[in-house]
Amino acid sequence: MKRALTIFLVGWAAFVVALLVVIVCTDQAALHRLLTLDYLAHFSPAMVAAQDLFFKYATELGASVPFVVAAGLLFYKVGDALLVLLAQGATALLVYPVKMLVGAPRPSLFFATHYPDVVLHQVDGVTLHAVNSFPSGHTAAAFSLMLCLTLICSRRSWTAPLFLLLAVVAGWSRIYLSQHFAEDVCAGAVVGVVATLLV
Repeated sequence: MKRALTIFLVGWAAFVVALLVVIVCTDQAALHRLLTLDYLAHFSPAMVAAQDLFFKYATELGASVPFVVAAGLLFYKVGDALLVLLAQGATALLVYPVKMLVGAPRPSLFFATHYPDVVLHQVDGVTLHAVNSFPSGHTAAAFSLMLCLTLICSRRSWTAPLFLLLAVVAGWSRIYLSQHFAEDVCAGAVVGVVATLLV
């Protein structure tokens, strides 16, 4: 267990620190444009459409997937299912009061207010929310789930980097879909892992 957990936590810490450095060194609006509009400008329409589809479903790693996994684990190991559910509950208890307290605008509202000439990339079937951006609940839930799976599969330490990558993809999806800023994702990654370790 120790090796798998160490691999995940070292990778997570590197991700959080690197993202934090970028956030501190870059203007919020400029960074969001760089990670979305400027990024997408390098791809053909077909590649953009493919990424739209991928991230539209990848974001579910922080929404419905944790509960599907927990339901599946009920047929395999009840203790593991409870770990996932308790970790998700603890994560939600940390995320949602902060969301309500901070009430930060999401990219759609922020850009509409401060940069009305900027048209954010819109993915079909994804409704852009306006408020309660910080921290990212989807990111927190995804990191929580992937840390739980790392612990559950701890005998196979090679799975830890895979689970970490999936958590990062879920976080990236929130920026790609313009539901969150990078700092929301960074905070969500911290909350999800800390809440799960406490559980």
